[in-house]
Amino acid sequence: MSRSKKLFFVGVIALFIVGGKSFAQVTFSPYSSIGIGDIQDPNTAAKFGMGGLGISNGTYYSLNIVNPALLYKNQVALFSAALLAESKNISQDGFETYKVGSGQLNHMAVAFPLISGKLSTSLVLSPYSAVNYNVTYQAPIDGHPTDSVSYVTKGDGGIDQLALSIGGELFKGFSVGVRASYLFSSVRKESASYIPFDGSNYYVVTYNERLSFQDFLFGVGLAYSQQVGESAVNFGLTYDLKTDLSSKYFARIDQENATGSTIFGDTLANDISVIQKIPSKLGLGISYKYKNMWVAGIDYTTQDWEISKDPVSGNSLYKKREKFVVGGEITPDVASVNNYLKRITYRVGASYTKTPYFVQETQITDFGINFGLSVPVVRFSSLDFGFQFGNRGTLSNNLIKENYFRVYFGVSFNDNRWFLRPKFN
Repeated sequence: MSRSKKLFFVGVIALFIVGGKSFAQVTFSPYSSIGIGDIQDPNTAAKFGMGGLGISNGTYYSLNIVNPALLYKNQVALFSAALLAESKNISQDGFETYKVGSGQLNHMAVAFPLISGKLSTSLVLSPYSAVNYNVTYQAPIDGHPTDSVSYVTKGDGGIDQLALSIGGELFKGFSVGVRASYLFSSVRKESASYIPFDGSNYYVVTYNERLSFQDFLFGVGLAYSQQVGESAVNFGLTYDLKTDLSSKYFARIDQENATGSTIFGDTLANDISVIQKIPSKLGLGISYKYKNMWVAGIDYTTQDWEISKDPVSGNSLYKKREKFVVGGEITPDVASVNNYLKRITYRVGASYTKTPYFVQETQITDFGINFGLSVPVVRFSSLDFGFQFGNRGTLSNNLIKENYFRVYFGVSFNDNRWFLRPKFN
């Protein structure tokens, strides 16, 4: 192996190690305070531009991390990584709109063929859930109309996943794939009460809790493509098995005075074993492809989070989650020599999600419109861009509405020479 290839793989391994610490801050949202936070859908920049479409459609030049059965379409070695940045306005009746920005490394992946055109494998590091919020509010003290208690609640972290997948074509048009994901990392939450006494002095009571995760999640995928002349109708199915996620729970309460000196402290739970239930997830997709020019499709996923209760209190946290995606892409002429713009892939999509959050007798929904493009560079490599305008929540029932704009930037390096031994005549 050449020095450049060795450096590349050393760099990839280093990115996987360091990147695992960089996934949690995907989005700032008060809703992520519920349970294990925002559930993240697997996405590459190419799929993001189509609203997340990917259960039935795959190509040789971009990695599909949604359905492992479509991995075999990658006939060259590939490295993919992406950054996600977000700008958001958070509104609630009676309060000033709060503006916030956040960002993260969204995924890293390597993939390569085991049998060219028949069997491929991939290793993907990405977030499974994300927690990121910081809320401050005040409440009056009974009998003391001039005094109030200040409350600060904040949290960060989430669950990361390292997924190893393999997928291959069993016979013409029909393929299967399997995925094993290692779920890890932790969710940290803190609630602090600032209680005034004796004029400007106050006590601070802080409650800290941490839920750490380490376990495996398994999934399968199926795909079938039926050729119709120069076109193809594609079908896809994905299924993640439900799992009892082994977790450790830590909780501590501390009381401090205004100078920061601890008056009282007690560890309430010291890494006790608890179970976080992750429900099964079903995905269905259908798409239509014309030559190597364009593809359009629809995806549907459902996951019954009602079975996932708080592992400590046993309280219900969620409702059933459903997501609908419609999207497509077009490459005017992938082989064009004289017109570079015709070799660019253009994408558009939209998604509607019934999130698992059920607050004030209201299920929170999310709607987004996506755009994207892939700009080809050397060989089959590309720079990938995605954009999304959307909103989540409602102002009804004194709830919170989030209007957001997201930018997704990714790179895909494709090369069929990484695993070829040099020969000299």
